[in-house]
Amino acid sequence: MTPTESEAPTVPVIPGVDLVRGTVTLFLNGGLTRFRHPEAQLLARALAQAVRPSRWCASSRTLTVTVAALGRPAGLERHFTFDEEGPA
Repeated sequence: MTPTESEAPTVPVIPGVDLVRGTVTLFLNGGLTRFRHPEAQLLARALAQAVRPSRWCASSRTLTVTVAALGRPAGLERHFTFDEEGPA
């Protein structure tokens, strides 16, 4: 699939998930950024099944994780959107 002009740019990231606090930490623009996510456990499970690097889209605050899926050689994209930035 070739990227189109309407697609927002993304960057590869390695997220850190805190299951107790429900936060996800990303290293972006030279610093740590922490977001709250109501489904942190789901995100952690998706990361455990990831078959390629996760990608962050700043304009939509969406983390895309491609997971292994039966019958899908390229994997299945799971999208996790973050609403608010949490405490640093």
